Amino acid sequence: MSPPRSKHVVLIVFDYMGYGDIEPFGQSEIRTPNIRRLAEQSIRYTDCYAPAPICVPSRAAMLTGRYPRHLGMEQNIYPGEAGLPVSDKTLARYFKDAGFNTALYGKWHLGYEAADSPNAHGFDDFLGFREWNIDYYSHNTREGIPALHHNATAIRREGYTSDIFTDCAVDFIFDNGSAPCFLYVAYNAGLPPYAPPGREHDTTAFDTWRNGTRADYVAMVEHLDKCVGRILKALDDQGLSDDTVVLLTYDHGGAELATKGPFFHGFGTLWEGGIRVPMILRWPAGMPANSRAPGSVSSDPAILMDITPTLLATAGLEPDQPMDGRDLLADATTTAERCLHWQIELPSLHENWRARAQRAVRRGKWKYLWDGGFEFLYDLPRDPGEREDLGYRHPDLVAELRNLANSDW
Repeated sequence: MSPPRSKHVVLIVFDYMGYGDIEPFGQSEIRTPNIRRLAEQSIRYTDCYAPAPICVPSRAAMLTGRYPRHLGMEQNIYPGEAGLPVSDKTLARYFKDAGFNTALYGKWHLGYEAADSPNAHGFDDFLGFREWNIDYYSHNTREGIPALHHNATAIRREGYTSDIFTDCAVDFIFDNGSAPCFLYVAYNAGLPPYAPPGREHDTTAFDTWRNGTRADYVAMVEHLDKCVGRILKALDDQGLSDDTVVLLTYDHGGAELATKGPFFHGFGTLWEGGIRVPMILRWPAGMPANSRAPGSVSSDPAILMDITPTLLATAGLEPDQPMDGRDLLADATTTAERCLHWQIELPSLHENWRARAQRAVRRGKWKYLWDGGFEFLYDLPRDPGEREDLGYRHPDLVAELRNLANSDW
């Protein structure tokens, strides 16, 4: 019997959130019942990582299956800077070339010009923004510049961004019907400004770009959960759920108001709070063939670069460019411990942070971290908060992992 092939793929990505901010990954304060139900029907990956602790390199790697350093995209980009070259094929390009209808609603942040726009990278329809973020209500940049686009055209549209992107996604699902499709919904929540829904007329309560409370953040995340519920309901209403792959994750860890669960530090760092992210994968038609029961948990290390080969494989497609990620649903062919790599060398990402370089390697249970000249070794299953440096006990292992971190990986 040939393996099932999905005709519909939905990728949902949140931004700048904490690992513990959704119920399936330990949150007790924020209510996310739709995401919890999705996890109950899915494989939940507890040891999944972002390829970088910042937006552009992580998203570029996620959509191409390649390490940021192999793409030459290790820093965030801004207007006037080159984006992801079209020579690096994205998920959208692979699916479009295979006859799928493709759409992106939400954040792009991989190029500002037509030559590196979502449409140039294989998305038939795009409604969203190209910057790191926009205001949730005015849809302006932090500098006050209107930033919402439909394909190449700047537009004005009333509404809260999470609702706008969800409306587009639901319309796409209904308009597309049973035709093969790839839908990427990239929310700007929970980035600052921490503007919850229902506050469009409140101009005095807070400066949305600088202030915000945990209650504001909770309201944003709980509304995100409702948006996810609307997308899942649209799939149900169209009778597409069994034949649709749904993958939900973040682009990296959060900071400020985020809850990072047991992990230390956050956005912009290679400590676990900056790179450990939730991932949920549902495919009712495909999981039985892979002997993975709905609601199961995988603690095998994974990374967002795995998304490209995994989602392509569900549709029976094979990449024709090099991949650093692997198909997570394929049967394991080796017992060798997987080795994951990170590096970041950026100026200060915050006025109160000092600039420093970091490198990290995870192999099996061990994580080696080089942070601004200091080395650390952690047993992650036993010490997920990275509080007990074991390097003094295992100098040979430190040397081995240091060599891997400094190698030409």
